[in-house]
Amino acid sequence: MLHNHVEMAWRIDNAVLRGEIDNTVPGLTTGKIWMVHQEEPLLLKLEGDCWRDLAGSLLSFVNPSPDHDLGPPELANPQTGQVGDMTASRKCRVFSDHPDNRDFTWKNMLSLEWFDQINGRVLIEAPGFEISICGGKWRQTEQQETAQKSANQNAMRDFIAAFICRSSTGDVWTSENADEYQWEQRLRESDRLAEAFQEVLEKYGDDQDYQQKQAYAMGWDSLTGVPGIIDPLELALDEVEMGELFEDDLDEEWENELIDDEYGEYKVHPLQQKAHDVTNAALDFLGASMDTNEAASKLCTSLMQVASKLAGALNFSTEDFEQEPGYVLAILKRCLHWQNDAIAACQELISQSSDTLAEQSLKNIRDSIFHVRDQITELRRELKQN
Repeated sequence: MLHNHVEMAWRIDNAVLRGEIDNTVPGLTTGKIWMVHQEEPLLLKLEGDCWRDLAGSLLSFVNPSPDHDLGPPELANPQTGQVGDMTASRKCRVFSDHPDNRDFTWKNMLSLEWFDQINGRVLIEAPGFEISICGGKWRQTEQQETAQKSANQNAMRDFIAAFICRSSTGDVWTSENADEYQWEQRLRESDRLAEAFQEVLEKYGDDQDYQQKQAYAMGWDSLTGVPGIIDPLELALDEVEMGELFEDDLDEEWENELIDDEYGEYKVHPLQQKAHDVTNAALDFLGASMDTNEAASKLCTSLMQVASKLAGALNFSTEDFEQEPGYVLAILKRCLHWQNDAIAACQELISQSSDTLAEQSLKNIRDSIFHVRDQITELRRELKQN
């Protein structure tokens, strides 16, 4: 049973110095993993066996390039629970380091996965580790490996279900004209669903029967065992669809010129237009430095979130109805959080700047963010009054 507070997978390979995995006793996998800035190793005591290439053996591995700038992962010690897929024979794509060359080669990757009772899914995946395998105390049959892999899929499915934490009642998704609180619940569940599906995509994306495994891990039982099922990505998008729309008289305030493009004819809400303009200004000024400056990346991505979410909540299609007020209120509340993140990042960039003109440009962007945030707050007040 997982702890009530479930996080997505802990990927700890960059913090690993060296380690060993011992599966010389059938049905039991133990281990020791030494990590940066930790004197004592992380201990593993797990139920289950490795894949056949490691079953019955003692695996030793060394990370040739650990990241000493990382802090040690805050994992329970010892780690207890179930093994996941543990193998040194899984294939992975290794891309060329040259920016103009996107060619890749297939290489064996060390893949150590387990499901701890407290921390949930923990993962070490690395193609560059130095490994040695000793032993062969017992030999795993093909049938035993198949059974273990099936148990591993069940462990992944249980972990995903605990992480998504779907609503136990239908009221959250089926009620009409849901209020702000209900929409916040829906959006949080949708966030978890999207994050969980990304995890499943990464785990099974290169498998030959990836669609079946993805559907099973996500709990979409109606699709498992069905030949030629639809891409689970389509189903994921369907599951997070945003419910009912409604008609209201707020469009009387929207006197913008109609926009007609490949998505149809629609009006752009003035507030979304202002958020879009601020985002473009930030991207024009900081876009080139997003990969090298964390604050610049935080500023631009936060503003892009605001602009895109406001477009979905406020822009009005002439062929559809408006969004529910509860949905709009919930989205506006989220946008306030992103605006605060953007302001903090902008302030950090201002403190870093030694150029007067650059500093003034950043202050202008910051003032515009404040202005949009104030308008979001005012719109929330008006919607609540109505």
